[in-house]
Amino acid sequence: MPIFAITGLKTGSMYDLAKLALLFLQLEGGEELEQVPQEYGDPQEWETKELLCFVKKAREELRRRDLPPTGSVRITRQKRIFLGGREIKARPMAKCVLLLFLRHPEGIVLKDIYNYREELYGYYRHVSKSSDPEAVSRSVQRLLDICNNELNINISRVNSAINAILDSPEADAYRIRGKAGQRKSIPLPEEFVIWE
Repeated sequence: MPIFAITGLKTGSMYDLAKLALLFLQLEGGEELEQVPQEYGDPQEWETKELLCFVKKAREELRRRDLPPTGSVRITRQKRIFLGGREIKARPMAKCVLLLFLRHPEGIVLKDIYNYREELYGYYRHVSKSSDPEAVSRSVQRLLDICNNELNINISRVNSAINAILDSPEADAYRIRGKAGQRKSIPLPEEFVIWE
C-alpha cells in the first residue's frame, strides 16, 4: 500500500513526508526495505521500490534541513572553541558565556543565570589570563548581576564573533537566540558539539 494511502495525505511538505517515510520504514523493518528487490513483477514490490526512492529523497531533505551545513563546534581541553576549522575569537567572558550555552542545549533563562555561577567560574579560570582568584570571582559576579547589562553584552559579543566567521542565515544555527524573558539557547543539535 503506498504511503499516501496509508496516511490519507494527498499533499504535504517534503519535510513532513520525509519524516513520515522514515517512520514507515522503521515500523516495517527498515533493514529489509533498504535493498530494492531484484525482480519487480509483484505490485507490492513496485510499491517498495517507489517507497525506497521516496525515502532516499526524504533522507536528503532531512539532512538539508536538520544538519548545520558548516559542521561541528569543537571545544579543546584548553577551552578553545572551533567552528568548522576556524577558531571563534572573543573576549574571555564572552567565551565563557558561549561555553555555558553549548553545555546546556536545553537553554537558559537569563534571570536564572546565578544557578550557573560555579560552572561560569570554572570556565573563566580556564580562559582568563588572571591568576588571581578574587579577580576571577569579581568578573564572574559582574556577569551574574541581573541589575546590569553585562550578560546581554556578552551574548551580543558571542553572536558577533560567530557572524565574523559565518554569513546569515547559516550563522543562526550557532548563535545564542531566544525571546526576552524566555529560554535562550543555541539551536545546534547536541551531536554537533564535541568536547575533547
